[in-house]
This record gives sequence, structure tokens and C-alpha cells, in this order.
Amino acid sequence: MSTLDEIEEEAKAAAEKMVMNMMQRPGQLEKVEQYKKRITHKKASIEAQLKSAVQGKLDGVSVGLKQLQECLDDVQQISSKMDELEELFKSVPPLVASLQAVREEDSRHSQYVTAMDSLKHIFTVPESVAKTKQWIGEGKLLHAHQCLTDLENSRDDLLYELHRLPNQSSHDKIMLKAYFEDVEMVSNLLEKQIKLILARTLNTVRKEPTVIVTALRIIEREEKKDQMALQQQTQSGFMPPGRPKNWRSKAFEVLECAVAQRIEGTRVDEREDNKLWLIRYLELTRQLILEDLRVVKTLCVPCFPPHYDIVNKYVDMYHTCLSSSLQDLVQNGLEGNEYVTLLSWILNTYPGHELMGSEELKIDVSTLPPLLSEESMQKLQEEYLHKMECNYMEWMEKTLESERAEWGGERAPDAEPHTAAFHTHAPVIIFQMIDQNLQVTETISKEITFKALLLSIDQVTRYGNMYREGVIQFKNSHFADRSRVAYFTHHMITIVNNSEQLARLAQQTQARHWPPARHDPPAEAKFDAMLATFQKLRDEAAQFLLEEAFLDLEVHFDDLFTPKWLTSSIPVDTICVTLEDYFQDYNHLREKNFEYVINEAQNLVYKKYITAMLSKKMTFKSVEEAQQGANKIVKEANQIRSFFKRIAPEGVNVDWPFEVIKTLAEVLRCQDMEMVSLDLHGVADKCPDVTAEQLARLLALRGDVPRAHVRDTVTHVLATRQPPRAPSHPSLFKHIKFNDRLLSQFAL
Repeated sequence: MSTLDEIEEEAKAAAEKMVMNMMQRPGQLEKVEQYKKRITHKKASIEAQLKSAVQGKLDGVSVGLKQLQECLDDVQQISSKMDELEELFKSVPPLVASLQAVREEDSRHSQYVTAMDSLKHIFTVPESVAKTKQWIGEGKLLHAHQCLTDLENSRDDLLYELHRLPNQSSHDKIMLKAYFEDVEMVSNLLEKQIKLILARTLNTVRKEPTVIVTALRIIEREEKKDQMALQQQTQSGFMPPGRPKNWRSKAFEVLECAVAQRIEGTRVDEREDNKLWLIRYLELTRQLILEDLRVVKTLCVPCFPPHYDIVNKYVDMYHTCLSSSLQDLVQNGLEGNEYVTLLSWILNTYPGHELMGSEELKIDVSTLPPLLSEESMQKLQEEYLHKMECNYMEWMEKTLESERAEWGGERAPDAEPHTAAFHTHAPVIIFQMIDQNLQVTETISKEITFKALLLSIDQVTRYGNMYREGVIQFKNSHFADRSRVAYFTHHMITIVNNSEQLARLAQQTQARHWPPARHDPPAEAKFDAMLATFQKLRDEAAQFLLEEAFLDLEVHFDDLFTPKWLTSSIPVDTICVTLEDYFQDYNHLREKNFEYVINEAQNLVYKKYITAMLSKKMTFKSVEEAQQGANKIVKEANQIRSFFKRIAPEGVNVDWPFEVIKTLAEVLRCQDMEMVSLDLHGVADKCPDVTAEQLARLLALRGDVPRAHVRDTVTHVLATRQPPRAPSHPSLFKHIKFNDRLLSQFAL
């Protein structure tokens, strides 16, 4: 009640507040009646809703009470019936004993019915077996299978009735099975015939597709009977003899065995009989698979049930059998180009448009396992590259031996018809061999081509190092006894030309076979090392050429800047004549090599000339004598320059060494001692590599310069000369060495 009172008080307060809000303005008093009517209508509406809700609840309660009463009555009635059933169940056990005879009679009746139904089959088993055999022999497989089914049903029904007996008799089972043993034999005979048909599927489907369809219908019927037998075993524990037959799985085994035999049959040759046995085997296999899968897609699909997925099944079988065959090939070992043939076929032919990717098949082999495992493929590639490496090593060693034999021969090397350059065919043959190998690997894959390219680079570099060792031995042997080899110069010219040609052919090979967008620093370093090997060999061989020539000139360089030199032109005349004689042979160098040899010879001549000048073999005692010596130096330098200009092709700079010699001569020519310092500055600026020792030796040629002045002048020149710029010409002073130490005498 207190709760109702509180609610009532809250309602009054809310009403009072609402009235106060309505009457805040005087004009609102006129609407009091209107407000009262509105509130009265609202109250009446709410009361009607409340009454309706209460009435609905009361009706629901009334219905619920009525249903509860009905449930109570039903429960009482069920309880009464259960009591009656309990009384009835008490009388059942005596009935079981009294009905035992009826139950036994029913079992006998069931067996008699089964026996009566099977009598016609039981008495005609031998005749049915013979008829089934006849139909199998005549190819009437559906009739044969129907007859076999009737026989099996009779046998299985009788065995099932025996299985149902409480006291099973093993003797009866053995007797029944023995009586029906020919049924099992006929079943095996039909199975054998179906296997024989399936083994010839690809041939039969072209001529008599109905035979294939018949065999498959029988297989599917047997599959259904297998399923029924398994269900019966689950329910009753009885499994008919010979079930499940699993003819469908056996059918796929037969198909796979037939595929394996067809693939094996394409191997008609062995390596001993035909060197191209592998090419022939793979081509016959390609033709076979292409034709067979085309038959499967066009003719087998209509014959086989859709759930067989026969196209993909055949693709898997051919892929698996081919993989097994190729693995056997690899395990038996391959030779020579057989590696290339197999790798190219696996990577290109098999998945390509010639086979699986053809317009007729359009099979994506990426969904299949690899024909050979990644390990096997990697091993094949490694073996192939190893054999390529062995072939390179063996052939290049033989090539080098052939080259060495020619060096010691009594015949000059061959000259190219259009350039007259001495050469051998070794560089061209080496890179022809490399190019052929790379062209072959390109039929496999770009990756193995790149590996073969790097292998070739390594082997050519190795050949270059062996070639260099042989050249050095050849040079040392010749210089030990220069009378032993008649054509040393000619062969050394050939070596220079060959080295340059090897580098050039290597660059051409790189341009042809290097992947366009590939950036591989280690591989690029290998290639640079190979080029550097042959560039170095070219330069060294050129030095050996000049070394031989300058052995003959050494005595004439020794005659320079001696007292008798002032009045004799024989040394320089002899040097020019001797060099001209050697350069008659050097004309057999290729143009680029000839230019290099001329530059090196020119620099070497001037270095030796400067060395002779600064070797302190004489001193100009007077200014006049120094001027005479300077004039002679300029004249001889001009003579040497004219010689080189005459033999050198256009573009070879023969003026710069002459300008250096001329600058040195100006130091000797100068009469004013104050101007000598300026001339030395000219030498130091023109030749940044000149040393204090060399400047002192140059100045010491003048007998009129005191030692103290030599020391002070050289010190001042070196201290005040401009910072050296990057040299634009070869160094003439860098490698000039002297046995005595002049600087110590001047205490510089």
C-alpha cells in the first residue's frame, strides 16, 4: 500500500507541476475548459488501454488453467495405462517359450523359400557357368555378367541364410562354397577379359567404343554391389565371398600399366646402336603422348563416366610413367650432349606448344609434380657443366701444347690475307667452341646459359694464365740462347695479336650472351679479370718483343754521352737502323698493337737516351762544349722523332718525347747562369715526375756550374714549382734508376 501511496503522491505532484506550467500567463485561464477536456479524453483513453490489457491477461490465465487441467487428466490416464501394460508384460515370458516352435518353423520356411527361389540356379550351375564362359568368349559381356550376377546372388543368399542360423554349420558353408566354386572362376575370367579390353583402350576406342562402354558399365555395377556388400557387412556381419572386388581401382591400375608399356615401347634404340638414341626416344615419346592424349580428350571422354575425370587421370598417368622412365635414364647415366637433349626436352619441349601446351591439349603442367625432382635437375645441370669444364680444360691444354710446338718450329706463323698480321687459329676456335656451347645451353634455359658463360669465362681466364706462363718460359728459354729459336720475333708478334684477339672475342661473346638487364657484380668482376689477363699478356708480350730489340741496341746506348759521342753519329744512326729493321717485322702486328708497340718503343728509346744523358759518363767542361752537346742532343732527338714519325700511323704522338729532350737540351744550351733556373723550372713543369736527383744530374753535365750552385738551384726549383697536374703523357723519368748516388755528393 505504501508503494501505491507513493505513486499517487508522485502523480499528484506531476499533475500540479503540469498545471502550474499551463497557467503561467493570464491568457491561458481562458483555455482551462479546453485543457480539462483534453486531459479527460487522455485519461479515458489510458483507462481503456489498461482495461484491455488486464482483460487480455485474465483471458490468458484462464486458458492456461484449462490446459493444466487437461494435462493433469492425461497424466492420470497414462499412469493408468502404464499400470495395465505392466500387468500385461508379466504374461510375456511364458509366451516366448510357447512360441519357440513357431519361430523355428518360420526360419525353416524362410530357408525353404530361398532354396525354392534358387533351385533353378542351383540345379543349372554347371550349365550357367558354361553359358557364361561361352558369352565371355563371344564378347557378349553384358549377358555373361547378368548370368554371373544371378549365380552370385543365389550363392550369396544361401550363404546369408546359413549365416543367420543360430547354430551355424561350417560343413554346410564349405559344401555350398565348393558347389559354387566355378562361379568364382567365371568371375575371374570376366575380370581378366575386362582388363584385356581396358589395356587396349586407346586402340579400341577408335574402332569399337561400345566395347569400352560395356566394360565400364559392368565395372560400375560391380562397384555398386561392393557398396551394398559393405553395408550388409556393417548391418549383419556377413560379407559375400570375393567382395569387395574393387574393379574400378583395378581398372585404373590396368590403364596405368598400359601407359607405362606404351612409353617404354618408344625406346627402340640403345646408345651402342645409335648415337642419337635419346633424341629419337624423346621424339617418339612426344608424338605418342600428344596423339594418345588427343584421343583421350576427343574419344574417351564420351565413353567414361564423368566422375572418372578420365582426361586428368590419363595426364597424371602419362606424367607419372614418363617421370619414372626419365629417372631410370638419369640413373643409368648420360654422356655428352645427352644432358642438353634431356634438359631442353624437360624444360621446353614437354611444357611447350609441341606437347602439353599445344592447341589440341592446352594442359598446364604447373599443376603437376615436376618430371624430375629439383635435386635431380640440379644434379643434371651440375654434371653437364662439370663435363663442359673438363672438355674446356682438356681442349685448351691441347691447344696450348700445339701453340708451344709451333713456337719451337722452323716455320714462320701464318699471316692474315687482308692485314698481313701474324696469327694462329686458336683464339677463334676457342670462342667458337664457347659460342657453340652457349647456343646449345640457350635451348635449355637462360639461367644455365649464364652459368655456362661464367664457366667459360673462368676457363678462358685459366687458359690465359697458362698461356702467359708458357710465353714467359718461351721468352726465358730464347734469351738464354738466342740462336735456338729462329722465329722468336714472329711468334711473339703472333702472341701479341692473339692476346688482343682473345680479349676482343671475349667482349663480343659477352655482348651476344650476357642477359641485357642483369647486374651481377661478382660475375662482372670475373669478366673484367679475364679481359685484364689478356690485356696484361698483350702488354707483356709487347715488352718481350722490345726487350729482344733493345738487347741488340744496349751497346749503342752505352756509347751515348761519351767523349767520342760528340764527334760521332754512329750510335743513334745504328739505333734507328736497327729499330727500322725490327719494325719491318712489327708491321705484322695488328694496327692497335702496332700503335702500342710504337709508343712503348718510343718511350723506351727516350728513357734510355735520358738515362745515358744523366749517367755522368762525361761533363761539358765549357759553355761552348755544352752548347755543342745541346745542339747534338736536339739533332739526335729530331732524328729519332723523324724515324718514328715515318713508321708510325696517323694519330700516334711522336712530338712530346722530343719536346722533353729539347727542354733538357735548353738547360745545357743556356749561357746565362741566372737563366738556368728558369730552364730547370721548364723541365720540372713539363715533367712532374722528374726527381731532384735527375735535375741535379742534368745540371751537373755543365762543368761550369759549381756544386753548391747545383744544390741551391735544384732545391729552389723544386720548392717553387707549381703543384703537378694529372699527367697527360707517359712518364719518362719515373722508372729511370742509377747505380751511383749523385745527391750525396751534392749533399742535397
